[in-house]
Order: sequence, then structure tokens, then C-alpha cells
Amino acid sequence: MKKLLMAACVAATLAGCGGSGSAGQESPRAMARMANLTAARTGTSSGVSIDAASEHAAPASAPASKALANGKMVLAYYSGYSNNYSSLTKYYANVNAVSIDFWNMGSDGTVVGNGDPTPTNAITFLKSKGIAIYGCISNVSATAPDGWDPDLAHAVTGARRAASVANLVSFAKANGFAGINIDFEEVDQADRKNMSEFAAALATALHAQGMKLIMTVPAFSFTDENNIHNLAFDLQALGQAADYVQVMTYDEAIPSWAPGPVAGSDWMENALDYATSKVPASKVLNGIPAYGYDWITEGDGSQLFWRNVPALLSKYHVTPRYDNNANAISFNYTANGRKHTVWNENAKSVTLKTSLVGAYGLAGTSIYAFGMEDASFWSAVNAGLNQ
Repeated sequence: MKKLLMAACVAATLAGCGGSGSAGQESPRAMARMANLTAARTGTSSGVSIDAASEHAAPASAPASKALANGKMVLAYYSGYSNNYSSLTKYYANVNAVSIDFWNMGSDGTVVGNGDPTPTNAITFLKSKGIAIYGCISNVSATAPDGWDPDLAHAVTGARRAASVANLVSFAKANGFAGINIDFEEVDQADRKNMSEFAAALATALHAQGMKLIMTVPAFSFTDENNIHNLAFDLQALGQAADYVQVMTYDEAIPSWAPGPVAGSDWMENALDYATSKVPASKVLNGIPAYGYDWITEGDGSQLFWRNVPALLSKYHVTPRYDNNANAISFNYTANGRKHTVWNENAKSVTLKTSLVGAYGLAGTSIYAFGMEDASFWSAVNAGLNQ
């Protein structure tokens, strides 16, 4: 089912430029969390290293999407990236929910910080604007080789389930959150039943307190639903329990792999075809990245924010190519004698991918993440949501 064909004519005139890798690979978000955990233990500075010199003032905030008025969820992640608070205060009118990505679970079922200070300024600001806040909770630990810790997920969803549920509900209630967003990754296939029962128990407990549950899941399709790295996620069971299922339709390719689209539309649609066959579309969110990657060689890449692409194109006098299959841009440039390959998004691609919300009848979309984007990104998001 190729839903993008429905929107292709509308988006064809748009131009310009602006995390769920498979198991055994280090996702960029996990690596960032690992760095924060290590910094917290050693007392060194935490946070993600970004080229601050490339930041520039963004235009005035883009107008809010009609999707908000129509009851669609537009969820944005607030993670430990530079410029995140500035982006939040500029572009908040484009969202009605924010997932604050600053917490992990402990093996005893407690909620622990990820090494960064709690963003109290962002929480206060969001509450002042009446925007729903979800505490994003992950299974990342400093002892796991690639960040995501399957043993931690096993404990939390199994032996420590009751304590974990009670602590998560108390945590959300104490902070005045709208609910919890569970982002467990690299979960062992043997924990499929545990994950489903954990989600059901947590949803029941949250609902009793007037709160909601978002379950974040990898993007996969009919062809790889039985891959050992996806088997822990029974989408039908998770969808029955949760209020929303957020499908991470980004990180199709990551820095430790070969260059390729980060959120190819063909790959995204295959994942949504599968998800909506298991979960009511009215509960599903698709993920839109405000970033891409810049590779020097296979396995040697780095994250490239949307807002930094125009300066890179200008500096190296290159014009991106638009890939009509993936609906993404790519380009090459040479710096210090080394050839780089970039895959990223532009206005056309983001408009097309957010238009899938209407084409599939989804609950809404999720954006990763504040601090990576500028006003042109939100304009493209809104253009797609308004179709």
C-alpha cells in the first residue's frame, strides 16, 4: 500500500533543504545516553557534542498545524541536544505533546536520571502553555555494551514489574505529567510475553490515575516481524494496552552501517502497513526525523541536524539529489581530502511523510527532536499534516 502517491502531486512543488537501528548496533540516542551516564559517574561535563558555531537564528515560529485543532497528536521529543530549549520556546505552538527523554529504569524498578540534569525549565514552560508532557523512560545502562540493556528490560518487565509499575505511576503523578512513554529497545525475544504484560499492567495503573501510556516500538514490517530483534514487540498486545503506539520510523540507516536513507518512505510505509494491521490506526504515531547522517566511510558516520544542512551545502557548493524511491535527499562533498556522503530530509520529503498521518488515518506523528530543526522544518510538517 503506497499511500504517498496520494500526496505526491500536492508536494511536488515543494523544494529546499532543511533514532531505531536493529539490534547489535549502537543507536545515536543510546550513545548519547551512555555518554551522559558516564559523565554523571565521573563528574565530567555531560551532553551531546554539537557544532555550536553552525547554529544560526531561526525565523519566526511557523504557524500551528490544523491537525492540532482536529485532535491529532503532534508529539516532539525533548532530549539532551544543544539548542533544545530555544527550539521549544520558538516552536511549541506546533505541538500538543512533548516526550521528555531524560530518564531510565533501574534494575530494582526505580526511575533514575540519564546523567543530564532534569530540564525543569522545559517542564515549567510546557505546563505554562498547557502542553501534555510524557516522561520518556528507557532501558539504557552504562554497563550494557551498546547502551540498550536487555537484562534491565527483563528485570523491569518481569521480576520487578509490580515495583516498576508503581514507581512509574508515582513518578508521573509527582511531576504532573500526562503519562509515560516507554522506550525499551534491544529487548530479548524471550521477553515478548513480559513486555505485553508489563504494558497492560502499566496502562491499567496509569488509567486509574487519569494518565496515558505511549509504547515506543521499532519499525518493522511483515517481512521481518519474526526477526529475533523484533519478536519482543507484540504490536497487537501492546496496542490493546497502550493509548498510543509510536513507531520509530527513523534510523533506517545509522552511522555504524553503510550510507543510506534515514527514513525512506518505502521503508516507512511498509512499517506502517504492518503496524496498522495489528494496532488501530487511531492509536499509531509515525516518526519523522529532524536529522540525517554524514558518512565518511561505511561505519563512520555522524549526525547532521536539519538546521545545519543549508550551511553545509553553501560551504561546499553542492546541490542535493532527490531520491524519488526513498523520498529523501543525498549529496557528496569533500573536506580535508575525504569524501563525505550525506542522507537527510528536505521540505518535500518531510511534507510527504507527515501526510501519511491523513493517508493512514493515524493518531498523529512524532518528531525527533527539538534543537535539530528550524522554522522551515515545522512549515513542512504542518503542510503534510494539513493535507
